[in-house]
Amino acid sequence: MVEDAQIDLELDVKSKERVIHFGIRGRATTVFSVKSEALSGLQRDPRFPNKSSELVAKLYWPEETRQSEPDILKEVYKTAQTDPDVRGHIPELVWFHKFEETSTSKIRVALGLKDAERAKQGSRVLYVMVFRKLIPITALSSEEFLAAWWQVVKCHCALWKEGVLHRDVSPSNLMGYHLRGQFIAVLNDYDLSSFNRDGPRGLERTGTVPFMAIDLLSPGAMAGKVEHLYAHDAESLIWVLTWVCLRYKDGELLSKNRPLEEWLKLDAIRCRKEKNDFRSSELSTMCPSGSHAVSWEVVEKCFEGIHSIYLSKGYRKLTDESAFQLLLEGPMLEHESRRRTYS
Repeated sequence: MVEDAQIDLELDVKSKERVIHFGIRGRATTVFSVKSEALSGLQRDPRFPNKSSELVAKLYWPEETRQSEPDILKEVYKTAQTDPDVRGHIPELVWFHKFEETSTSKIRVALGLKDAERAKQGSRVLYVMVFRKLIPITALSSEEFLAAWWQVVKCHCALWKEGVLHRDVSPSNLMGYHLRGQFIAVLNDYDLSSFNRDGPRGLERTGTVPFMAIDLLSPGAMAGKVEHLYAHDAESLIWVLTWVCLRYKDGELLSKNRPLEEWLKLDAIRCRKEKNDFRSSELSTMCPSGSHAVSWEVVEKCFEGIHSIYLSKGYRKLTDESAFQLLLEGPMLEHESRRRTYS
């Protein structure tokens, strides 16, 4: 019973599709396939074209001082009403509940801990959110994958212009669904997002280390002393494209000899060094899987833009529009022009 409503959630804890992040710190995000008669019986929202009847439940412990993900999604949905680059490319939130009684600040106060007077700083609370099920973008290959990636790029850019900063671009947050024979990509997971008008909140760094811009992996940046720019997220989108090209083949993660594997185990400072080495000397030696060769041409052009902003005298700041054109739009337009020429 939740707020005078009976909501049934049957979690499939044995599913191979479940996503679990182990650890005693952080959000401890867990995603399960879920069945619910109550939620499945709700009238479908016409704003969302995803026809899947399957649901997933996301259980996690965000910081209470952060703007909540449901609040972020409200703004995202407003933008979707008028912007075709956002409409259909965002997740459908079916239901959510915040368990106020689980707040770790209340636990600290009840236990009489020494820092109880600062109990709300960094405190967390349990959320359960139910979404319409999506498909990982990594299941795609060739031009279909590249087209889906580009849909996410445009959605992300449109939201940024409206003041919704995603701030956690990673392969697991690029999803999608099939509609009338086409794959529609979705920019997923807004629990680290913020509004541009508010600035970042909470104590967490924002981003997943292997996909964060190099400029954000310095000690100062990790301490929140570097402004998070659109160019940083644009660079993250390029790292995601690179990652998938090198580690996936025909929609499957390579079973062995996966490039960049060590990045998953490195802290920010060491990952910064590895990524700098990659862009300066290792990129030219890398070979994408056969199913992503067409996307690799775009990767190489994107990195020409990345090289031009990391100068010996420091990071070159760009306007949002200049960053979009240099890092993303220019390489993609060149690819499309070349494809038309040879077709």
